[in-house]
Amino acid sequence: MDKNEMESQELCSPEEFIANYQHAVHEPFKYGYCSISSDFRDFAIQVRKDKNEPLANALDLCACILSMKLNPNSANEPFGAIRRLSNKRTAIADDFSEVELSFIANVMNEIKEPMIQARFADLLWLLTTPKKVDFVRSAIQAYISLPINSNNWKEDIDDCWERAIRLARKINDKKAIEQIELSLLTAFRLEYSDTPFMQLWIGELIEGSGLCKNEHVELGDSIFNTAKTLHEEGAYRESRSYLELAVTLFQINRDEDNCLAALLLNAECHESEGDAKSGDHIGSQMVANTFYTSALQAYRRIPVKHRVTLKVDEKLREIRDKITKAGVRSLDEMGQVKSQSMDIKDIIDLAIKHVEGKETLEQALLYYTGFATTNYQILKERSIELLNQFPLSSLFGTTHMAGDGRVIAKTPSIGFGGDAEESDEVLKRKIIQSHQIDVHLAVQGQIIPGLDQILSEFRVSRRFIELLCTHSPIVPNDRIYLFSSALWLGFEHDFSNAIHLLCPQVEHMIRIKFKAEDILTSNIDRNDIENENGLSTLLDNERAEEILGEDLLFEMKAIFTDSIGDNLRNNSAHGLLNDNSASSYGSVYAWWMILRLVVRSLYEQEKSK
Repeated sequence: MDKNEMESQELCSPEEFIANYQHAVHEPFKYGYCSISSDFRDFAIQVRKDKNEPLANALDLCACILSMKLNPNSANEPFGAIRRLSNKRTAIADDFSEVELSFIANVMNEIKEPMIQARFADLLWLLTTPKKVDFVRSAIQAYISLPINSNNWKEDIDDCWERAIRLARKINDKKAIEQIELSLLTAFRLEYSDTPFMQLWIGELIEGSGLCKNEHVELGDSIFNTAKTLHEEGAYRESRSYLELAVTLFQINRDEDNCLAALLLNAECHESEGDAKSGDHIGSQMVANTFYTSALQAYRRIPVKHRVTLKVDEKLREIRDKITKAGVRSLDEMGQVKSQSMDIKDIIDLAIKHVEGKETLEQALLYYTGFATTNYQILKERSIELLNQFPLSSLFGTTHMAGDGRVIAKTPSIGFGGDAEESDEVLKRKIIQSHQIDVHLAVQGQIIPGLDQILSEFRVSRRFIELLCTHSPIVPNDRIYLFSSALWLGFEHDFSNAIHLLCPQVEHMIRIKFKAEDILTSNIDRNDIENENGLSTLLDNERAEEILGEDLLFEMKAIFTDSIGDNLRNNSAHGLLNDNSASSYGSVYAWWMILRLVVRSLYEQEKSK
């Protein structure tokens, strides 16, 4: 039941509640406050069947109070809704009336269970005015009376202890702080055979709360020793968690030697787990690659001044070699996913009819460059619809790999609590994937068939293309030969060479266009050397959409600069295109896209006259 469904309802007397509430309590509380709230709600249903509405209302009130999520670090809103759906939500602290708070105050001291008493007292301390220190002291004592053990530490008990620390600090209760420190230290020194993380969790609470400062050396040494033991046992994930805390404690203690040792072992954990995954008979090279990449970042955390002594530079070279080898081998692990084949004969026939039988080559090219291009908003709406229709595809992060095994991009998952930035990244990935499908269809169904039809009717000379570029207002005068050569190679079906010529000229064309609009296209480094910005930086300019238009800007990025897309500018500039990839659908589409801009610029120029 939501809190707003039970407002202004009659409550039973405090005495009746105290006499009956324990029938709702069933320890142990397996899922913390969630279990207690559920028990109270179930008992309320039973009582309501017996026609005792006031008692049922009181039980529902307690269920709402106990359902709230504890945010121990929040000073103003420590209790939040556990669930929000549409225009509904579960209870928050501000929902409760003075009558309901008075009822809770009257029953609080008779409650035997510390978790329940602590919640009531904490809520009263938060909401009553003027504040009564008795409430906060009751909350603190109830919280710290909760046992510290591995069975239920992560079922709200850890948050309860953290909340007690914050409350004790708020009222400067030094005696309570000392009591908390002693309890946590005692628990930290125990052994927990059923979970490897309990000592870590307690240590993180102590360090994060700034407690036990005189024992930080002991804490650091103990955490580090546990990390080394876990590493020796092959429990690399657990070891890394301990090492992160050890590094923090050693930094606080200014223990540089142990801090470096912990950083080094942390990197070795990543590397060792990568080796284990790579060598396992059911291992995964893709997983190994991920650990090697993490190892590389971990080794880089070691300060440069210590790298020679610790031989870190040698390790970095070894890790890079492992990343390369694992990346290449990971390609063999990938399976091919095939969808049902699509008959595009009708599309091909329409494309041929669209360009055939024209009187002149100029007219044929005008029709050839008249095929529909991308409408970004339609593509975006289609991608959103696909994400909504198939939500599982966005629940997992994605790693994008190049043909040589390099990881070239990563996109996050949205999950159930994904933030806006993560959602935008997932949507961007889906839009580019949808665009690539459209590109493949356009090349196979329109661009290549249309090109072949034109070549069957006309001879396309280099001189003719050069004249097109000469008269085009978008082709710089000192780039006519290079531009025309790139476009002419496409008519020779030599898209590999065409794209290598075309990419840098497209960048220059955009640069000239931006300069004409008074946009700064260069940067000056710390040595006062002026460098021209690359195509990716140019297209990211805040005025790029204003000048190029939304649709063209998107296609420029998707084809030339985005790592998730074809990324032709980067791949051609760095020699990353091989004989096959240089003639990809993206290369063909890029050639046609630029040809379209050149041809259409002549038409627009003539139209304006």
